[in-house]
Amino acid sequence: MCSIPGLPTPGTEVSVLLTRVNLNPDFGLVELWVNMDDGRKHIYEQLREEIQIPKRKFYGSEGKPGDLCLVCISDIWHRARIASIQSETYNVFLIDQGQSHIAISEDLAWGNSDSFLLPPEIEFCILANVLSLDNNWPKRAAKFLKALPGKQFKGLVQHVLMPDRTILLDIPIVSKQMCKFEVAKKIPGDEFKCLVLKCLHLPEGDSSVACHLMQEETLNVSCQLEKHGQYFYPELLTDTFETVIVTEVIDPNKFFCKLLIFSKAVMILSEQIHQHYKERPDFGDAQPQTCGDPCAAKGTNGRWHRSLLKQNTVTSDGTVVVLHVDEGQTEVAPFGDIRPLHETFLRMPVFTYLCSLTGVKDNGTGWTTDQIEYLKSLLLNQTVVARFDHHNIPQDVYDVTMYAANAACINDCFMQTTGLLPPCKSEQNPNVEKAVIPSAFVSALEDKQYTDLENEDSVEVDYLHKGTFSSTKSLEVNSRIDDVPTSSANDLDNKDSSEHSAPLTHNDGCLSTGFHYNYSTYNIEVGGKEKVGVTCAENVHHFFCQLKRNSHLFDKVMENINQLIGQPQCTDHQLGLDSICFARYRDGQWYRGQIVEMSPKPKVHFVDFGYNLAVDESDIRPFPSEACIARSVPVQAVALGLFDVPDDVPQEVNQWFADHAVSHSLTISVIAKGTKGNLIVELFDGSLNVNVEVRERISKLIQNEMTGLHQQPDQQLSNCSEQGCAPNEYFLTQELMNVQVLTNNTEQNKEEVKSPQESTHSASETENGETSDETVMRETFTKGSHGDSEITPFSLSSRPEDNVDIFKRPDISQNKTEEVFASCIVGPHYFWCQFANTDDLTKLSRTAQEAGMAQKDMMSQESVDCGSPCLALFSSDNQWYRAQVIQRTGNNLHVLFVDYGNESDVDISNVRSLPVRLLEMAPQAFLCYLNGFDESKGSWDDSVYDDFYSLLINKSLKVTVFNMEDHPEVAFPHYAVNIECDNVVINGLMQKYWNPFITEHAKTMAEISQTESVLQGGQTVSNIGELTISTGNVNTCLYKKPNISKNDRVEGYASVIVEPNFFWCQYANTEDLCKVSMLAQEAGQAQQDVMLMHTFSPGSPCLALFSSDTQWYRAQVIQRTDDTLHVLFVDYGNESDVNIKDVRSLPQSVLEIAPQAFLCSLNGFDHSKGSWEDQVYDDFYSLLVDKPLKLTVLDMQDHSELTLPQYKVQLECENVAVNDAVQKYWKSAVTEHVMTESPEREKSLQPSQTEATESMFLIGQSNLTCPNSSEENVNTCIYNKAQISKNTTLDVYASCIVEPNFFWCQYANVKDLSKMSTLAQEAGQAQEDVMFMDTLGPGSPCLALFSSDNHWYRAQVTQRTGDTLHVLFVDYGNESDIEIKDVRSLPVSLLEMAPQAFLCSLDGFEESKGSWEDQVYDDFYSLLVDKPLKLTVVNIEDHSELTLPQYKVQLECENVAVNDAVQKYWKSAVTEHVMTESPEREKSLQCSQTEATTLFKVSTGNGDIYMYKKPKIPPKPMENVYASCIAEPSFFWCQYASSEDLSKVLVLTQEAGQAQHDMMVPETLDPGSPCLALFSSDNQWYRAQVIQRNGDTVRVLFVDYGNESDIDIKDVRSLPLGLLEMAPQAFLCSLKGFDRSKGSWDDQVYDDFYNLLVDKPLRVTVFNMENHSELAVPQYAVEIECEGVDVNTMMEKYWKELDTEHTLAEYVKSVDQDETRTMDGSTEI
Repeated sequence: MCSIPGLPTPGTEVSVLLTRVNLNPDFGLVELWVNMDDGRKHIYEQLREEIQIPKRKFYGSEGKPGDLCLVCISDIWHRARIASIQSETYNVFLIDQGQSHIAISEDLAWGNSDSFLLPPEIEFCILANVLSLDNNWPKRAAKFLKALPGKQFKGLVQHVLMPDRTILLDIPIVSKQMCKFEVAKKIPGDEFKCLVLKCLHLPEGDSSVACHLMQEETLNVSCQLEKHGQYFYPELLTDTFETVIVTEVIDPNKFFCKLLIFSKAVMILSEQIHQHYKERPDFGDAQPQTCGDPCAAKGTNGRWHRSLLKQNTVTSDGTVVVLHVDEGQTEVAPFGDIRPLHETFLRMPVFTYLCSLTGVKDNGTGWTTDQIEYLKSLLLNQTVVARFDHHNIPQDVYDVTMYAANAACINDCFMQTTGLLPPCKSEQNPNVEKAVIPSAFVSALEDKQYTDLENEDSVEVDYLHKGTFSSTKSLEVNSRIDDVPTSSANDLDNKDSSEHSAPLTHNDGCLSTGFHYNYSTYNIEVGGKEKVGVTCAENVHHFFCQLKRNSHLFDKVMENINQLIGQPQCTDHQLGLDSICFARYRDGQWYRGQIVEMSPKPKVHFVDFGYNLAVDESDIRPFPSEACIARSVPVQAVALGLFDVPDDVPQEVNQWFADHAVSHSLTISVIAKGTKGNLIVELFDGSLNVNVEVRERISKLIQNEMTGLHQQPDQQLSNCSEQGCAPNEYFLTQELMNVQVLTNNTEQNKEEVKSPQESTHSASETENGETSDETVMRETFTKGSHGDSEITPFSLSSRPEDNVDIFKRPDISQNKTEEVFASCIVGPHYFWCQFANTDDLTKLSRTAQEAGMAQKDMMSQESVDCGSPCLALFSSDNQWYRAQVIQRTGNNLHVLFVDYGNESDVDISNVRSLPVRLLEMAPQAFLCYLNGFDESKGSWDDSVYDDFYSLLINKSLKVTVFNMEDHPEVAFPHYAVNIECDNVVINGLMQKYWNPFITEHAKTMAEISQTESVLQGGQTVSNIGELTISTGNVNTCLYKKPNISKNDRVEGYASVIVEPNFFWCQYANTEDLCKVSMLAQEAGQAQQDVMLMHTFSPGSPCLALFSSDTQWYRAQVIQRTDDTLHVLFVDYGNESDVNIKDVRSLPQSVLEIAPQAFLCSLNGFDHSKGSWEDQVYDDFYSLLVDKPLKLTVLDMQDHSELTLPQYKVQLECENVAVNDAVQKYWKSAVTEHVMTESPEREKSLQPSQTEATESMFLIGQSNLTCPNSSEENVNTCIYNKAQISKNTTLDVYASCIVEPNFFWCQYANVKDLSKMSTLAQEAGQAQEDVMFMDTLGPGSPCLALFSSDNHWYRAQVTQRTGDTLHVLFVDYGNESDIEIKDVRSLPVSLLEMAPQAFLCSLDGFEESKGSWEDQVYDDFYSLLVDKPLKLTVVNIEDHSELTLPQYKVQLECENVAVNDAVQKYWKSAVTEHVMTESPEREKSLQCSQTEATTLFKVSTGNGDIYMYKKPKIPPKPMENVYASCIAEPSFFWCQYASSEDLSKVLVLTQEAGQAQHDMMVPETLDPGSPCLALFSSDNQWYRAQVIQRNGDTVRVLFVDYGNESDIDIKDVRSLPLGLLEMAPQAFLCSLKGFDRSKGSWDDQVYDDFYNLLVDKPLRVTVFNMENHSELAVPQYAVEIECEGVDVNTMMEKYWKELDTEHTLAEYVKSVDQDETRTMDGSTEI
């Protein structure tokens, strides 16, 4: 019923909150109303506030069915859509409530378009697949369903029915319960969908038809569930698009398409069928015998399928023809391989349909083999978009139009290529001809083009095309990350295009006749075994094989290639990068290939074997354009990886594996399928399990490695020996080099960066026959066991005098976050990072290579020394890289490759001098260590090195730099960083490996220090538990330190109070705290999964759920005991035990904000020199709690146990020096014994006067107050605040009236007040004893006896004089003097209820700007007393004296606007120059007079109009204005239609200008100076601002009009301060919706826009405010309505979107022309 976006995708699992349930008796359906995104609750709350101010109300009978609008129900506006209109009555659908409503036009209004962008808050659903068996729902079922609202469930979206916007939602737990009640039966999803569609479209109120339909459908369903006679094919809607997989092609008029959306379900069913019949080889049931009977049939691939008999078995000769219905494939099967189909497998509908190409006919000649083969090359096993044009019911065939990923029509391409004539106009379907494939299908198809399409037969193309591109991508296989080249077979030459291009398109967008190969895993399933021949092995995780059972296919391909090679060579198209081709191997034989490099020599990827080879151009032939076997037969190479093998495999093991496996016949057992299409296998050579052998060899090598870090020597692995001279039916000669991967390049369409690092080499051959690739291995670090000794990255006999600073330092600043990859990893204290953006690295690599090859002579031996920059040849890839000499031993140099971080020994003959241009570019790698781990204070566990390496390697990282220092040994800058990887902060994960050095003092204190901290809401004490400080490292340095320095003065509140030497304070300004609380809440609710348990250790930052209020807060782990964590809430200081399930990871954005609480200790009291008396704890607590404090920081030290900064402070509380006040409790040490045990006590944190604490429980409230509890002040903040927000309208009575700026209101609904009065009366009478006198002070809540009626009421002490208290009755607002004997303590239950009266002030009357006439007090009282009032809150401020919230309000009393009624009593404050008589309105400064206004471009040195106050223009509400200066739609000034303030300004400016006879001192006139200027046209003075000065002429802007003029300096005067305080009366505007960076105006717009606005009353709505780029004044983006016309819409015809094909120079030129335009017709004063 609504077109608002946001519907879930069918097939997705969603979490829903049920809000309403209805049992539909007519249809037997369960109707649900659900909230699908409770995480966006705050967004909808904000939306509800925004729509309370409609754009405008309906005028008469406006609107039409389908229009979006707002409807007012009980004074609240709701989003709605008009469903129908009958006379004056509107039937509207409430979008966010999911129900209908009847309204009249007076209740409707138009809303802003932004208000309808959010999807409905409540969606209408029907419980899927559940149908009542009876008209009436049984009581137990109805009771169960009625209990569901308010509960959350997880459900599966089966269908979304449009345009009804009805979601069929399957909630298994509910459906199962209904079926258990035996009141409903589950039916197939598509049958249920059809039923719902029929019910939705029935005429309203036709219950008899509905009942009949329900019974009929129930009967049909029941029958179908019991019937085994046929498969169910859900009927498809015509004229719709679907994404399909073409499973079988017979000819253009007969092929099968499977719906992609159900492919996964079909795959699961297929596996179930196969297992079912595999485990039950024989059945006693009768065999299916009749043509058309469903059956289970065993295919030629050995798997069981759902099938259909295509002939009677009684006439068969032992075999029978069957159709596999889910694949559309026909096979001949032995009669013994046919089984009856179990009813379970018949229930699942068939989603594979017989199709025919629309408009494609054979012209009566039949289809040729070439035409069919060509069609197969286009469609078979491809994922395409099909438009279902027509359903031929007699033949049960769908006519379809097929589209490629670039929206090219395959039907047309097939006809053009095969020479068929297109159908004549009369035969064409006009709808098909004009059909446009939706963009969503195109983008979805492109995204899916090269991924596993969930049918497991299609393989990730980019995995198989090994080495075909120079870019790499990260691929996760078997829980490891490998770097493998991305595919190139189907990518376009244009590398700047999308990540993958359509397989059927050339660069020009036309359909290709053979641009790609087909890839397949040949139906190899998990658990299957195959005999294979290994053709290529790069490492144990990535190698290729051919299947022995496919040898006949390979023979056919080779036979076809030999035939094609003998034909004349095709010259239709030029061979280029990524072209498929035939390539000749060394044996002279031609094979299928693809060109992956063109320079310096063509390199071909042999697709049937999996490796690359450089060949001559004469050894490459293009593929013929016609269809052929070589094109249609899938690639024979299948990608494999060994199962259960470690991620990092030594080179020796990879080499052994290549020697043993390549060109050998082996057996594979498939364990799993990789995420990118390869198969994870166990490999057997006879009885030898190769996987086991690989693991054993790895283990032996690791045991033999030396402990610690050692240098791995350069080595180039030798090539595999040739096993044969030519590829036979399984194998090709394999020449292999294997080197381990370190880095990957994440940008797929960029040139691969050559680097001296560990990398994977494909078997690509260079011209001399040796294998090489563009990556090299990291030689610095070989993983092994590490001892306790410190690991150092270099073995230097002496530190070089020169350092790498001869290169520029990397451009890295403190607190900056960079996206990087780890390029060289030693340990957490020493690792190198490279920038993720490799543009500079690519440029450097290319330049270094050219420079190294250009220099023939090596560097002179004398010039090579420690610290020398140079070019060094890296032996593994024979490439040149920038380096720096670390150490020299004879002619052997130990160098550091500065762009990567790894090191190597290089002979001096392989070193060249470094050109200056290469010296000027900063190194692309920088040295890092984890922040928060000082090696002088702890050490790492041995296991950290392997785990840290595995955690970082080949991952995209975010590092934030916190500090930089020079490394003590290598003189490099060493950066202290925080690392975030996959949204996990690595510093926190590494905490468990850190062993801090513990001092004896710390151990003692850790054993004896036990404190208890409590966090309270209201006065409810919530005992959190004792603080038991562990000896583990608790490190909050992962959070930033508070920005507090010595001698700083800080205003705050005590948030947790333990003792004078241990208490926490929060800042009085809680803006950051509110922000943190909101972010923490959103992050905690957004994360569904618990953090990994092993990541928690002392010091780990986290989000923790506080049990008392179930809110999320930032915390840090103090101690862990099993699944219980003791955490510190870093923004408050309290601690708590939290279960691990209530802890989440902390996002980086929340980590970057410093904790809002800091640990303090009173200065002057050293625990080692004395101790506290017991009484201090209670008195110190009472002295500080809920009081505003002033702290002076004298010193900062790390706390001995918590490793937190603790601040020594001087404390002032209510003008009392706290340090002096507690001196009396301090006992200096007179003996050697010092008391170390502090008594335990319960500490409460009251939210009464502490904004910081209150904000912890009232997340999102911005109007919290921080009251001063002085003796004169009245403080009600200890009571809960009234829940009143801005723009709220309330029905009230005035309960206490003083004057228009001070009166109290009570709610008209007195239900709570009555309850309160009763409870107060009972409590007052029940208490016999007077309150303890000492507890009563200003701000204390109490019960007080009111003498006039002798009743008890809630009150608050305002002032105390002896035994007399002056109190405020908080539920009424009046005050009274009460004797202390008539006061009682206030029960907690009465404290929790908010006061029933609130303090108000009329809006629009600011006491600093005027005063009231005496008569107002009586008249205002008479106007309000005992009258029902309507009150609208405009603003909320703190009262200047009472420290209470005071509400600025608009009042309406008996249809009289009170604010307007008392206006006559208000006297504005006028300066001594103001005339007492009302001035005449000054003559308008007309825009059409003498001087032309220009758009002056202010330089950056010009002044800032903010020296005047900003105009008070709120967003969204309409303003009535006139255009005072019109230049163009993007630059014009508006004046308020109400000219009262303008008139006042004119009078004052005129008086001031005439009173001053001396001109301003020239030296004071600078750009930005405010002044008075004489306007020559009318010889009047006006407020202005200097824009520019040239000699004695100044260019000024008249701020109350917007026009500019050149004024002689003698006509300028200084501006009185009183005139500076009044805001400018004109404000700069631009039309909303026209971004000058994205388009320009037609020349005609300037005149038309001027004529449209000039001298017209306008209504503007402000949407946004930005500072003008040149004038430094605020510019408002507005919508304008002029005489009922939407100006923004009218101006759209003059707007020209920017043509993206224009050059940058043309664009700059056009902008310059626009900016220098002089508006001849613009307005002036």
